Parts: sequence; C-alpha cells; structure tokens
Amino acid sequence: MFAINRRTFLQVSLSSASVGLLSQCQPADVSPSLRFAVASDGHYGEPNTPSDTYYTDLLTALTNRHQSSPLDFVVINGDLIHQGNSGLLPATKAYLDKLPVPYYVTRGNHDQVSVATWQALWGYPTNHVVELPKATLVLLDTSDETGAYLCGDAAWLRKAMTTVRADLPVFLFMHIPFIHNVQGTDVCGDIVKVLNDFPTIRAVFHGHDHTKDLGIFYGQAALLFDAHFGSSWGTTYRGYRVVEQRGSDMSTYQYDYVNQKQINSLTF
Repeated sequence: MFAINRRTFLQVSLSSASVGLLSQCQPADVSPSLRFAVASDGHYGEPNTPSDTYYTDLLTALTNRHQSSPLDFVVINGDLIHQGNSGLLPATKAYLDKLPVPYYVTRGNHDQVSVATWQALWGYPTNHVVELPKATLVLLDTSDETGAYLCGDAAWLRKAMTTVRADLPVFLFMHIPFIHNVQGTDVCGDIVKVLNDFPTIRAVFHGHDHTKDLGIFYGQAALLFDAHFGSSWGTTYRGYRVVEQRGSDMSTYQYDYVNQKQINSLTF
C-alpha cells in the first residue's frame, strides 16, 4: 500500500467541467520570484492539421506573455511531433529556438527517436536535471524509440533527487502520467514512492491526454495537466499552463491563449 491520497484523485474529475473544485489564486502584493510556462502536445506534422500555425501561435502567445509578465523559462512537455514524422524534430527546434527565454523539452511517445538522436539535437539526454538559480527541473523520459507507454526510470529519478539542492523547489516533468487510468487503479508505484520520499517535488507536470487541463493534489504534490497546443483532438481550445511562486506559495492556472481566457487555477 502506497502512502498516497488516492481518494482525492478519485473524487476529482480531470476535465474542464470540474473547475469549481479548484481553489482560486488570489493575486499577492509582491511580484513573483519565479514564473514559467508549460505546454505540450504540439504534434508537428500531424496530417490535415495546420501544425505550423499551431507552433507560430504558441510562440506569439508566449512571447506576448513574457513581454507583459516576464517568464524565467518554458517547458514543452512531450509529443513535439506526430508519430512517424521523427525527421521533423529539427523543425520544431527551429521554432522553439525563437522563444525569448530558455526552454526545455521532454520526449513523448510520438517523439520516436533514439536517445542518441535526441541528445544530439537538444544537447541533453531524455532523462535530465536542470539546476536553475530558483528551482530544479527534472525531465523524466516516459517513452522510447518505439513509442511505448512507460512509467519512467524510478531508480534514476531517486538517484537524481539525492543530488539536487534541498532548499529549492523541484518540478518534475514527465509526458505520460504516472496514473494510467482515470480510476486511479493503474499507478506507477515506484514513481509514487519517490514522490513520497522527496517532498521537495512540489509539482508533477503531464501532457499526453489532450482532454486534461486541470490541477489536483495527489499525496503531497500538485499534479498538473496542460491539455495541448497542437493536434486535432482534445480540449476545444489550445493553451499552456503558467506557474508562479510568491514566497513559499505556488499558484498555477491554465490559459486559453487563442481566446485570452484563464481556464482554472490552483494554489499549492
């Protein structure tokens, strides 16, 4: 039995209809000490979709966000390209290189390239730790060259957590959720054990399911989804997630950048 708050997960629907169950973030008087954005599932090259427009729109939205509310960094959390189009990954990099802030990427199940190819393009492996002045980012691979759905290397994650600074918040990015079904009965138990043992992991970010756009509490960590910014299926809008830190408090909200509308919010 894992020390997890499964009841919380079961009682909260992971759909935009459950917005009322989330706590509302109230603006603080102090400016955020950290602000970043997360987007996922661009699916560049998906047939019969304007994927170039989707990438251009995201870049414009994030650039405008940075100009009005400066971002420290951006994470694109997997499925940069569509299945069977691995040769298009350099095109996604060319787009993302135009971002006005540093950015980081994770490998999704559609990004079907080898670890060596991934590292040659992005400059780091599919499992990677980024030590920043205000936070630590852990990029955890949840797939492979065949596009399999994996839990992620819990042994690597545990070892990584023993080396990071204990006085900084840790944000874990993994494309495929460690909960594989909405009932919460198919769970990557070894990942949950690491989360329980390292409370400095303040939030876990997932992509993969384009219909999920909320944040919930799972045990002691926030579990956050950001729907999609590309592809032909999922939420009716395309968006990204914003996270801000003020003192020891974190707040987050999902943002529909096409209609310039905040979807939901959570304080953690």
